Amino acid sequence: MDQTYLTEEELAVYQDSLQDTRRQTREYINDWITTELLYQEAVRRGLADSDELRRLVETTKRQLAIAALLDQDLYSDDSSMVTNEEIEAFYDSEEEKLQLREDVAKISFTLFTKRDAANAFRSRILQGTSWDDAVWELQKDSILRPLLPQVATRQYFTEATLYPEELWKVSRNLAIEKVSYVINTDVGYYVLMVHGFKQQGEIPDFQYIRDEIRDRILIDARRQKYEHLLTQLRSKHFIEVRLDLADTTDTVTVR
Repeated sequence: MDQTYLTEEELAVYQDSLQDTRRQTREYINDWITTELLYQEAVRRGLADSDELRRLVETTKRQLAIAALLDQDLYSDDSSMVTNEEIEAFYDSEEEKLQLREDVAKISFTLFTKRDAANAFRSRILQGTSWDDAVWELQKDSILRPLLPQVATRQYFTEATLYPEELWKVSRNLAIEKVSYVINTDVGYYVLMVHGFKQQGEIPDFQYIRDEIRDRILIDARRQKYEHLLTQLRSKHFIEVRLDLADTTDTVTVR
């Protein structure tokens, strides 16, 4: 009878990533035993050495090898493939491709659990304290800080990403750089400020679209590298393709 062992060294590798070591180790050992029982039964029935399984293993091996090759050649150094200058040049020259498909607002907001705290924060803004300074003062205050579960500072939102929906309604009508009234919602009391608003069809702020531009350039650069790789491989290897139209069988020989 075949004997298989789970060694202490193998278990130690797994345990390094655990938090609740005793419970998760027990679960891991039970899973290992179940897997081993099922595998041994598959071997006994001859399923582990079937032609179909060998074909599946070979296909998977080829796919993993190709993925490793492409990862090494196309994805290993993304950070140096796109420069800030390329991103800025694309932004300046491709305006029609960058038009917004929906309205976008650049917003700061604070969420309070108590109305009085929200009113006090709003009053500081009205008295001339900048938004950033008012938030900084709040976060230093040991009494008020627990009443401030959420803060957003100059983040971009669309109607679909800004929640609760009352905030979007207010942002559509609020003057730029003016503080809102206290907004009562089901989750608490918001105070909001809009720093900029772009409508559908307009060109977005550079910071809003920067990552999307980078991704576009990166995809194009990878496509070019992929085509260059294939060109190199065609020059290295002889490929013979035999096509029998009678039975539509293709034979490809690579040397």
